[in-house]
Amino acid sequence: MLGVMLFALLTPPFGLRAYLEARAQEQAQAAHVIMSFGRPAAAVIKVPVSAHPFAQTARSPLDGVAGKGSWLMMFDGDWNDPDPDRAAAIVDAAVRADLSHLYVRIADSSHHFYGASALQDLLPIAHMHGLSVIGWIEPMLDDPTGDAADALAAAQFEEQGQRLDGLALTIEGNSTSDPNVGQYLSGIRSGIQGMNGLGDRYLLIASTLPTPYDHPGYAYATMSRYCQVFAPMVYWRATGLPQYSGTDGTRAYVDQVFQQFRDPGVNPFKRPLTITAQAYDAAPEYGTPGAPPAAEIITSIDETRSQGGISWSYYRLADADNGVTSEEQQAITSYPFWQRNQGGVATKALIALPDQPVAY
Repeated sequence: MLGVMLFALLTPPFGLRAYLEARAQEQAQAAHVIMSFGRPAAAVIKVPVSAHPFAQTARSPLDGVAGKGSWLMMFDGDWNDPDPDRAAAIVDAAVRADLSHLYVRIADSSHHFYGASALQDLLPIAHMHGLSVIGWIEPMLDDPTGDAADALAAAQFEEQGQRLDGLALTIEGNSTSDPNVGQYLSGIRSGIQGMNGLGDRYLLIASTLPTPYDHPGYAYATMSRYCQVFAPMVYWRATGLPQYSGTDGTRAYVDQVFQQFRDPGVNPFKRPLTITAQAYDAAPEYGTPGAPPAAEIITSIDETRSQGGISWSYYRLADADNGVTSEEQQAITSYPFWQRNQGGVATKALIALPDQPVAY
């Protein structure tokens, strides 16, 4: 764990997330209680999902990532047995927070696709309550074909006719440049030996470092080719730079991210952005102390809309131990839900059609 903490301190602005994830994985065998916003945990949705058969409707790929979302941490060994009450509590928390989609960590290179038990419980009840579920995968890409197999297995998992609404690929491991990234994404789209690919319409989201100009070797252009959406991790206080605190600083950082992703050298296929925002205290990694106050949260959402972002999410869904404050929860919950095709928001969006397939 000391090594993980040292890595966290040396790799801002994402080191604290690595530390939080490592700590969460150590606690994977402990009970995880997902808290509802503003009411007792016992008052959760109690719906017998088996009593409500229904079919997953076809829709535009980007519908799966519309609105407000959150990231849910889950590791191998954390959800091995059926637990419909836990699934109901997660869905309840998301609905109470006025969310439209959840990113659920279900695979990584070390443990492969381990999320079947969780998805078996989550997919039917989440879809029943209008929540999209995006499978969150963290590949190291030392073995791009093997990592592609994990992604294909996750995308093809089905429970009661329900499948994931897309995959979010957090590519910040060992290999973040070509040819590994291209081989991985091509395998997901076109298939690998023994496994069919997902084709050109399946929703792939590239969860990336936020400022391309600071990472010249990172395969942004290849991700633009194969993924419909970028989800940069816009953790403004994690930079530790005072100019990115407060509402003006938050706005400046979000604007900088959008500006850099408009560069054709970074994003040649003009993929739109969904912002992954900060909702944790980055002080342990020498970030600006304190969780973002409500004004910064609201500013980050406002600016995402103003700059043409198709949606907004935060790291990570509140639970018993991750430190998301009640002020943050209230700011997120009370912000009006939006979708790109309602009311003409996001007039600066980088693409014209929400169902634009990838081109490769």
